[in-house]
Amino acid sequence: MLIDTSKQAFSGFRSVGFLAHAFVLLSLMLASFGLSGCANSGAKGSSNSADEMAASANVLRVGTSANMPPFVFKQGGELVGLEIDLAKQLAKGMNRELRIVEMDFEDLIPALQNNRVDIIMAGMNYTQERAAIIAMTTPYMQSGQMALVLRKNASKYGLPGLIGNTRVKVGAEAGTTGEYLVQSSFPNAKLVTYSSAEAGAQAVADGDVELLIHDAPTIYWLAGTYQNRGVTPARPVLTLDQMVWGVNRDNQMFVNQINALVTTWASNGELNRIVRRWISL
Repeated sequence: MLIDTSKQAFSGFRSVGFLAHAFVLLSLMLASFGLSGCANSGAKGSSNSADEMAASANVLRVGTSANMPPFVFKQGGELVGLEIDLAKQLAKGMNRELRIVEMDFEDLIPALQNNRVDIIMAGMNYTQERAAIIAMTTPYMQSGQMALVLRKNASKYGLPGLIGNTRVKVGAEAGTTGEYLVQSSFPNAKLVTYSSAEAGAQAVADGDVELLIHDAPTIYWLAGTYQNRGVTPARPVLTLDQMVWGVNRDNQMFVNQINALVTTWASNGELNRIVRRWISL
């Protein structure tokens, strides 16, 4: 049985399958064929080594990893994506100068714990394991894990159980919820990890793995980017995840400030406006 790694777990495939169609229509269909020209103003001059950034009340140090489109990725050498736009909005709302600190995804939580960044904004899902060691903000959107496959193989994976019980090689980006899902809920699969979602998509296109498991917005983005390589999303949504930001557990006042801003953005439409630049709701 595939498990849900979000705070509100579902009881198996039946619940996930029941929600899948509405979930995709409401939250996950990306404008992936036209997004390459969107939001070209990246965080110019704002990417710094974590070791160079000292804590400051006037600076918001955002830790991120540029390997998860459409959340964070590089375009023309600049960091762009949903999280970058939200980071700009967050810094503006806090009246702080934004500093983007780029690093590998698996280094983000240690950097936060060691006070080298103030917040993680990197397409991160809520998991109980992460919540045990860092604080999580109010979710700013829902996502879910899906699979990328070659179009010729898509008919083999029309149900969640057919994906979870596969005996083939399954790819995932290292350190992500997708990797955890494969490890915990794909008992017969051989896991192959990659340094980025795009590397995993290329592996699917090359036939090195049959499936890539990742966040649904990223899967749709990759399907659009590599459409000429014959890849497509498999239909089932495997989990329902909450997209959150990570903050130090001992800084509850900071968490409350962020949550208040997210609540305000949600009520005045600003959050929806920013999300829609990258994800068509």
